Amino acid sequence: MKKFVILTLIFDILAALTIPADFFYFNVPPFVAIGFAVCALVFNFLLLFMVKTNSRKWPKVLTTIITVIFAGSAIFMAALFPYWNSVVFKTHVNNISLEHDYELTKKQALEDLDYAYHYVNKLHPAMLNKKGEEYKAVKDAYAAQAAVIKANEKITVNELNRCIERMFSVLHDAHTYARANYAEPLYYKEIKKINDSDYYFHGINGTTYRELLKQKSDLFSFEKEEWALNTIAQYTMRTDLLEYLGIDISNGITYILEASDGTIKNQTAYPDEFVTVDEYRKYNKMDQASNTPSKPFCYYKIDDEHNVAVLTLTSCENNGVYKKCLEDMFKEVKEHDIKNVAVDVRNNGGGSSLVINNFFKYLDIEGFYESSWNTRLGPFIVKHKKPHRTNFKVSDDLLFHGNVYVLTSEQSFSSAMMFPQYVKDNHIGKVIGETPANDPNGYGDVVNFFTPNSRIFMQISYKKFVRIDEDTSEKYIEPDYLCDSEDVMEKLYSLCF
Repeated sequence: MKKFVILTLIFDILAALTIPADFFYFNVPPFVAIGFAVCALVFNFLLLFMVKTNSRKWPKVLTTIITVIFAGSAIFMAALFPYWNSVVFKTHVNNISLEHDYELTKKQALEDLDYAYHYVNKLHPAMLNKKGEEYKAVKDAYAAQAAVIKANEKITVNELNRCIERMFSVLHDAHTYARANYAEPLYYKEIKKINDSDYYFHGINGTTYRELLKQKSDLFSFEKEEWALNTIAQYTMRTDLLEYLGIDISNGITYILEASDGTIKNQTAYPDEFVTVDEYRKYNKMDQASNTPSKPFCYYKIDDEHNVAVLTLTSCENNGVYKKCLEDMFKEVKEHDIKNVAVDVRNNGGGSSLVINNFFKYLDIEGFYESSWNTRLGPFIVKHKKPHRTNFKVSDDLLFHGNVYVLTSEQSFSSAMMFPQYVKDNHIGKVIGETPANDPNGYGDVVNFFTPNSRIFMQISYKKFVRIDEDTSEKYIEPDYLCDSEDVMEKLYSLCF
């Protein structure tokens, strides 16, 4: 019996160790973790049913309990847990891709494409329905891009990035995309001067960004055009990403610039005007600014004149800094007898939705609904029906009883889109601004990977969300007071009293 106990425990430990090893250090092939777990289960079976002994039973019982916990956990994690083989928790990750013009062999490129298809097929909720249109679209795109690669002996990293993104983009999921992270990008040195002027970038080589997006829509993952327009504009500022778009800069490119009054002018940029980050900072005299502390992700302003407190969130981070900011703000709200509170999530790319829950603690509401979601775990979908959360309110002396507003822009994304959804659909307050550019009935909660050869970054959703107000006819979160992003403060002031 002793031999089987020892062998069972050895494989239990090996199976258990694969979990932290995979999460924090290096990718463990699923079959290795499952193999160790199966060996532990086999030896435990032999111990229980094949070994005849009159000795005490506690070694069998204890060994079985350990095996169920360790081997069961390893099988679940390796086979079903979305984060297996991801880089989300790993401590030392090379997040730099090979250079955009680096040439991969056909074999290397196909390996990376297969890697991308494997994980989107394994994790994305849309890929579970083998008869669905989304599954068919991804499968067809995969076959088409594999054919593109097979037709060439060599393929650059940028070309491979295009192939993977053309496969992902058919899902129309802004959370699922492939994007290389190049080490030494070259930026157009006049960006800051133009952005600081009365003009802004409107297009390139006679084509507006909206027109360019229609031509290159298969190279970007987005749900609403407005989200991708900002991205495609940024891509035209760098040489490597201009090449990704298929735009040749060898003879120069011409930017279309538009002023706030509608005036249009053109500005030509030549290859020698694209510089490194250090050169860009030096040219724009930004060296001193680099030593200036960056603005915090959350801060507030008490505006006595307009009887409003405005909490600004540039990202959704539910940490001690945010919680302290909330407490300090609502203390001052009480001291100044402020009757209106606004949360500004314009140009906020998201993060943790728990920032909403912690904000609600300061409101005099008993509870609220969250959106429903379906989680993909391997071949299974776990459904979470629209949960009703009890609001664990703060002490009465800090509870706010006034009007609540959320300020939005087209770049309010993910959890920053959920903030106005929770406020609007729970009838807690009003939304002012532009329509956020991602779908409340879309995908989210992501897992991150890097392709093994090119090191292209991939982000893949594993949840499908359902809007709180399932009966609404709105596709997106439509503001109660629709206005341009830059006009929201004026509209807010007009509503405060």
